[in-house]
Amino acid sequence: MKNILIIILIVFINKMNLNAQGCVAIKSNGGYCTMSDHHKESKDNKQRWQFNVNNRYYRSYKHFVGTQEQKQRVDLGTEVINHANTTDLTLIRSFNKGWSVSMNIPVLSNSRSSLYEHGGKTRHSTHSFGLGDIRATAYKWIIDPAKKNKANVQIGLGIKFATGDYKYQDRFYVNDSTSMVGPVDQSIQLGDGGLGFTTE
Repeated sequence: MKNILIIILIVFINKMNLNAQGCVAIKSNGGYCTMSDHHKESKDNKQRWQFNVNNRYYRSYKHFVGTQEQKQRVDLGTEVINHANTTDLTLIRSFNKGWSVSMNIPVLSNSRSSLYEHGGKTRHSTHSFGLGDIRATAYKWIIDPAKKNKANVQIGLGIKFATGDYKYQDRFYVNDSTSMVGPVDQSIQLGDGGLGFTTE
């Protein structure tokens, strides 16, 4: 069974065509892998808790039209610069027979710097900070971890709640002396406003 899974994985990876995301609208959450130490826990038939904290940071500033990078945007200083920090807090409860459940709580801190959103002459920044979209997931190892511990496959089914503010507002400058409050760009909103389901 193990050799078949490895062969399928190798064929799948060799045939996979990967492309860049191309936009920063996708939110970061759920960065934890629940397979950590799960085999040992299932062997002794004990239920255990795990708590994980991880952080993802990125800075985006490049602009593309299709596959062509608009390098002149950086040269001219007209590029939009996003800084995104996501700290994921994940609590996992593992059970017998390879079952586990997890709760992922993302905390986001974002900023976006641009000219065009602030009158076009002076660069200003907007910010967002708070709770993102919380996700709860149930996981199951396909092969009982108590019997096999060298290869396995885990599946997960989850629900994403609309806990992140998708209408977060900050101050925009019309000119150096006049400003107004409005919704920040989608790329730094804390949530997407929707209930969703996830498969893993």
